Amino acid sequence: MNTPNEDAARMKAWKKDGLTTLGRNNFSQILAEVYKVMGVGALSSGAKRSFSDDVLRIEVGGPYEQHLSVVDVPGIFRKITEGVTTQLDIANVRAMAERYMGNPRSIILAVFPANVDIATQEILQMAKVHDKEGKRTLGALTKPYLVDRGAEDYVAKLVRGTSHTMNLGWCIVKNPGQQDLKRIEEFDRHALEEAFF
Repeated sequence: MNTPNEDAARMKAWKKDGLTTLGRNNFSQILAEVYKVMGVGALSSGAKRSFSDDVLRIEVGGPYEQHLSVVDVPGIFRKITEGVTTQLDIANVRAMAERYMGNPRSIILAVFPANVDIATQEILQMAKVHDKEGKRTLGALTKPYLVDRGAEDYVAKLVRGTSHTMNLGWCIVKNPGQQDLKRIEEFDRHALEEAFF
């Protein structure tokens, strides 16, 4: 933990035991509690900070569960958003990403929208610094619906590995959009992806 002692003690003491399932609803409630405990959120909402080096650890255990840790690090950004982020946030997020990418046991999931030029994606250069041989970096493209008509072939070449080859390859996902989230109870992510692709 990288927080003052009084905050660190409060955070370490927080836990949520006895859950039998971890679904959308109770996960959202847990995150809301965690945001308060960690003091993170939009600065304009009275939060102490937008990002934290502290880690929320969710352990799912059982005889058939895999031993795996997933760390979701905020995306690299360069522009301050008034009332939401600061110059310090930019530096902290970058340092956090570098720290996790520097761990030789980490798999680097380089995620960015499918409609952007990969030459402009700083995360790929950062990954190359920490994974020179490309043995632990996987490319993940999101928002395929934003790809301009006529540019689909470029994205297909990435995913097939004929352009900007990566040892672990590329994947492409279609996450729910805002309209999908409004009807989350009836939403079927897998059916949506199948229909789209």
